[in-house]
Amino acid sequence: MGSTFVSIETAVRALRANQIALQVTGQNIANADTPGYSRQIAVMAATDPYSYPGLARSATAGQIGTGVEVTQILRMRDSFIDAQIQGESSLKGEWEKRQQTLEFLEVVFNEPSDSSLSTRINQFWDSLQELANRSDDSSVRSAVRENAVVMIESIQQIYQQLVDLQKDLDYQLSVMVGQVNTIATQIANLNDVIGKVQGSGQVPNDLLDQREQLVQELSEMVNISVTTDQNGRYNILIGGSILVAGNYASTLTTKPNLENQGLQDVVWAGNGTKTVITGGKLRGLLAMRDEDVQHYVDSINAFASTLIREFNAVHQSGYGLENSTNKRFFSGTDASDIGIDPEIMASLNNIAASVNVSTDPLYPGGAPGNGENALKLAQVISQSKLMNGGTATLSQFYNELIAKLGVDAEKANTTYENQEALISYLKERQENVAGVSLDEELANMIKYSNAYNAASRYLTTMDELLDRLIQGTGVVGR
Repeated sequence: MGSTFVSIETAVRALRANQIALQVTGQNIANADTPGYSRQIAVMAATDPYSYPGLARSATAGQIGTGVEVTQILRMRDSFIDAQIQGESSLKGEWEKRQQTLEFLEVVFNEPSDSSLSTRINQFWDSLQELANRSDDSSVRSAVRENAVVMIESIQQIYQQLVDLQKDLDYQLSVMVGQVNTIATQIANLNDVIGKVQGSGQVPNDLLDQREQLVQELSEMVNISVTTDQNGRYNILIGGSILVAGNYASTLTTKPNLENQGLQDVVWAGNGTKTVITGGKLRGLLAMRDEDVQHYVDSINAFASTLIREFNAVHQSGYGLENSTNKRFFSGTDASDIGIDPEIMASLNNIAASVNVSTDPLYPGGAPGNGENALKLAQVISQSKLMNGGTATLSQFYNELIAKLGVDAEKANTTYENQEALISYLKERQENVAGVSLDEELANMIKYSNAYNAASRYLTTMDELLDRLIQGTGVVGR
């Protein structure tokens, strides 16, 4: 038969186990609204019973239990859902940057509006039409020049805003690379502590939550793949190269690419090789900077350079009011430097609205103000197939560019919203597993509190029994 004092130890173990369970419950309640916190539960198991069978031990009716203990504090988390969230967060981060940038591009072009470039083009075209009818009217000629100036200002403004946007995206890229490095270092430091704690036989639940939160932030910024080593530490790769391995973190940096206008490439600081980025906000920034925004820069340059070249060619073949000829209307080469030729700015008479009347059989008497060349100039904008390999006019080319922007922006907005909805759903599923229910915790608190009180009463009872046994039996020594 076991010692009576075994019952005291059983009660103490019950007190200790339920006290730990209450502490875990209190931790859950305290962190009910903490982002990234995972609900914890105290897993209890019966301790080894008394006594073990043996040849030297007498037979008994059965083994007597010795109490309870908390074998582990379990972190409730679905790692599969975490992996899904990481992958979808990378895609969400990419489309978030695309959506934000395309939204800004829509503001840059500001279509349709009374101050948009398409409106300015139409006003310039209308004034050329009017010039064809009243080619000797100085007020009409002035309107042509002023509308051209306003159109040029719109072209230059759009071009400059696109260039500034590229530079801003380039700056955001370098800032985000610094954020990636900071998070990678934090994860490596947590890896170090987590490895040591788990090596001691304990489970660092709160540290695991902190690390998971950082990994989710990192996955929004860049495409990552995550594995776990035997010590519970994360190894994180970007494009097959190591970002974090145990307590070591590699460093990303940026380097100007002279073949890409000096814009930054993301490279590994250790060897200078280009980082393979296929997702996350970094991918969104790179794609918008080097592909989408560059496409609009190239398109507005193509529009401006074609307008300058073709409009000037027609203008140089025409005649002004004083029989001036071979004069350019536009100066510059593309959207960066397009302007009005100084001779046009100096005299409205130099606007070549007329054809060469000395050789045109339709005007045998000669008429420098006949306006035929003004119609040809208007046709350069609205009728001549000068763009997209001879399939679109300048007006059509610009309208198609704006239509593409609208489609791209709508696609980016829809995809981003879909990703947000998907991640919200995944987080809701994770919340069902890892989230804290205050009702459930209050029920647990009552359960563990009653169990603690019962163990206390049991301990008091055993104390009274022992007191009666010691004080009320035997006479030796009295």
